[in-house]
Amino acid sequence: MSNRTGKVIIVLLMLLRISMPVEAQEVSLIDSLRTKLEQVADTTRIDVLFILSMKYQHFKPDSAMYFAKQALKEAETVEYPKGQGDALISIGRLKRDKGNYSEALEDIFRSLKIYQSIADSIQIGNAFNDISIVYAYSGDYDKSLVYFEQALVIFQQTGNEKGVSQALNNIGLIYLEKNDLEKAEEYMLRSLSIKKKRNDLQDISSGYANLGSVMEQSGQKEKALHYYKQANDLFLQTNNKTGLASNYIAVARLELDVGNISQANNYALDALATAEEVDSKPFMEEASGLLVDIAEINEDYKAAFKYLKINSSMKDSLYNENNSRHLEELKAKFNEEENLREIALLKKDQEIQKANIRQKDILTYSLIVVIFLSLVILALVYVAYRVNKRKKEMLAFKNEKIRNQKEDLIRLNQDKDQLFSIISHDIKSPLNSLRGFSHLLINHIDKISQDEIKEMGSQINQSLENLNELLDNLLAWSTRQSGQAKLNIAEIELNELIGKNIALYNLTASFKQIRLVNDSEEHVVALADYNSVHTILRNLISNSLKFSYPNSEIVITAKQNKDYVSVTVKDDGVGMSEKVISKLFDLSKQKSQKGTSNEKGTGFGLVLCQQLVHENNGTIMVKSDVRMGSEFTFTLPAPPPNSPVVSHEAINSEA
Repeated sequence: MSNRTGKVIIVLLMLLRISMPVEAQEVSLIDSLRTKLEQVADTTRIDVLFILSMKYQHFKPDSAMYFAKQALKEAETVEYPKGQGDALISIGRLKRDKGNYSEALEDIFRSLKIYQSIADSIQIGNAFNDISIVYAYSGDYDKSLVYFEQALVIFQQTGNEKGVSQALNNIGLIYLEKNDLEKAEEYMLRSLSIKKKRNDLQDISSGYANLGSVMEQSGQKEKALHYYKQANDLFLQTNNKTGLASNYIAVARLELDVGNISQANNYALDALATAEEVDSKPFMEEASGLLVDIAEINEDYKAAFKYLKINSSMKDSLYNENNSRHLEELKAKFNEEENLREIALLKKDQEIQKANIRQKDILTYSLIVVIFLSLVILALVYVAYRVNKRKKEMLAFKNEKIRNQKEDLIRLNQDKDQLFSIISHDIKSPLNSLRGFSHLLINHIDKISQDEIKEMGSQINQSLENLNELLDNLLAWSTRQSGQAKLNIAEIELNELIGKNIALYNLTASFKQIRLVNDSEEHVVALADYNSVHTILRNLISNSLKFSYPNSEIVITAKQNKDYVSVTVKDDGVGMSEKVISKLFDLSKQKSQKGTSNEKGTGFGLVLCQQLVHENNGTIMVKSDVRMGSEFTFTLPAPPPNSPVVSHEAINSEA
């Protein structure tokens, strides 16, 4: 997705903003609302919490999120649907401003369903508007335009001038992305006219910024700069830090384009600082990217390295929070629900029409036929009813069968989709970092200090270790999925295998000052595939190392029971909540997490462990509490009594 498209999506304004002309009035109103909050209760209090969330949105987003979540909690307690919908749409917009598009879309979907259930036309229009933004973000401009136009019709029908101005503005932005600059300017000027009539400074500022984008894209740079600076003054006046960060980036880009390097650098620095204040990852990524370009022009490679790290971090964070596959699934879900809703309305109309016709027929025949014919008709109706009922039962059975097949297909594809996601991100992300660092080393090594080179080397080494571990797991996984792997079940000595894995990770453990301890019983023997158990132990020990604190220990314990053996890997690390544990072995729900030293993990290894344990007729379980460490235990069958142990070397020689 282009930088300009990202800018357009973030600049799309939220229609429920309640704005005041100047910052002083805003502060006064906020103080008044906070005072009122202590004096009211129930639904009135929930409405005040929602308005406070909107007021804080663009200069204190954390406070805005607090008030929105409090409104949702209280609205759910008193079963206040309007309050729930308002709180959810506010939470969705705040998440969107931070670049967390998937979760934002889920919250807005929930708010739309609530608004549809209570027939709140204005808020339905607002929800359509916000959903359209996601379509525009993913490049589906035609579909986005359809929903924006639906929102415009709703606002026009309800006489909501603010909504009309916002919808016109957003339609103009879509035409800008489609490079139809004439239409883009036409819609934006219509929008700006309404905004000026309403004297809504927040919306006027965004109107000037969007017109600046049109002028910039058409090559009228002086006119674009004029609009951007008008927007800048109003963003400062209304304390709109989200809009200000976006506008600083636009001005910095223009100044850089015309060769004003110093001014471009100042505006880019202001943009980065402002974006950090409101925790807007998309703007932090864009501003840091500009600063990397400016630093290289100025031959300031220390600064280039600094901003390159910020830029890489933001790109990685945005990918994790905005998985494109998840977005496409949510869009498809919304389209399907909208289609089903329209079909249901159509069927309802048809049923009403059929009922009216049937009633008219019955009344007509009842006046002109004798009882005998009535009985015949009743008999025919009964037969028809039975036939129709049978058809419906068959159709329902067929639909249920199709639905079950669809669900099975979705489940079968989830693992494949997640595998592609891992390959596209967890391989591409470290490669992008390696490319950035190697660029600086190759082209500017004589101007980079030894400490910086050492730090780059450390990060390059970590990226390579992550790649190596991921490729090992992907190889094991793909072999299992293709059906090429065959288990060689034999009796194996677990102490020997645990010792080999401890030796494998001793160097990594020493870097973090972590002790690996084998506290197993002597001569613990399992009946399993040697390579499978080796892979399970490697992943569990590696996982514990990533999430353990320095100066701690990881204890591996193997115990012999009558019918089975158990192996436990226990650490005193960061631990996990019940919610995280519930998704731990589900590949479709896995999210990348960072270790105590910023090591990257996909969770893919744990899913592989579960599959290998099950293939070896064992079980795996987890005990964990946040900040109290984790304990992974898996079991394997025990061999019959007095059976000789087959070594790994013997297995290989027989193969």
